[in-house]
Amino acid sequence: MYPNITTPLYRHETGPGDNEIYIKREDLLPYSFGGNKVRIAACYLAHMESQGCNHLLAYGNARSNLCRVLSNLCAAHGYKLTILSPADDDGQQRPSMNAALCRRLGANIIPCQKTGVAQAVDDAMDAIRAAGGKPYYIYGDRTGQGNRSTPVTAYAEQYAVLMEQCLQEYQMIPDAVFLATGTGMTQAGLLCGQTQYAHKDGRIPEIIGLSVARDEAAVTAHLTAYIRDYADAHAGAVDPELAVSRIRVYDRCRGQYGAPSEDIAGLIRHQFTQHGLPLDMTYTGKAYYAMQQFLAQNGWQGCRVVFIHTGGTPLFFDQLMG
Repeated sequence: MYPNITTPLYRHETGPGDNEIYIKREDLLPYSFGGNKVRIAACYLAHMESQGCNHLLAYGNARSNLCRVLSNLCAAHGYKLTILSPADDDGQQRPSMNAALCRRLGANIIPCQKTGVAQAVDDAMDAIRAAGGKPYYIYGDRTGQGNRSTPVTAYAEQYAVLMEQCLQEYQMIPDAVFLATGTGMTQAGLLCGQTQYAHKDGRIPEIIGLSVARDEAAVTAHLTAYIRDYADAHAGAVDPELAVSRIRVYDRCRGQYGAPSEDIAGLIRHQFTQHGLPLDMTYTGKAYYAMQQFLAQNGWQGCRVVFIHTGGTPLFFDQLMG
């Protein structure tokens, strides 16, 4: 599942405050339209197989990149997949390219409400067992506890790759790494990897999560839980308190999850027109816009920052259909 492929990193443009913006193109991972969820989904699949399970149970909105990649992986490896899919905050189930791909790949999508997820998990697990399957719920138990360390592994390993790439290709360690943060798996992984990496010149970049939905307190709580569970599963490898102390979340541009915004739509049009860069309204477009706001509002000047393009190419086409 291409876990060791290094994706391109390049100097993209000068942002607010004459800050140099570099982009790490995780969206160019060569599997299922790429993105950070390719690495994370590979970790889930490997863990499921190690547990002797054969039916993966996922939870995700219709726009979920993770569900898309899991659908592709399960179809390729002959596993069944059930997805519990909650409605948007306004109660609607909106169509998306990601959801269409999941269906085409054979996923069984079951609508549910955010207030009834635990019961929906119980019902799905019972149905899978009744059909003779061995279910694996990616988030652990019915309350979403118990499997946090698995997805964190992907970017705990990728942090060193990113730093070495910055050094080898641009002779620098960035002042900050920015990325869209939702569930927090990728940011938690980077924070864990950072505590394991020996920074050669003493420069340690800030890792700043740009929230796409939750407020800062909620994201911080999720990140803390992921970090501590990963540290427990890798005893002695990670300093969890150091990693937790470095959590930074910017939530001022989060808005409603997936909700349209003309400012962000304008940014997406500009980035594609001028640079051929596909961003989306739900994750990467919102995050890039938030990064620009962060740099301007906090007075950053002349810094070098990396924006991780975490993927979501099918969602770019959703925007064209809107």
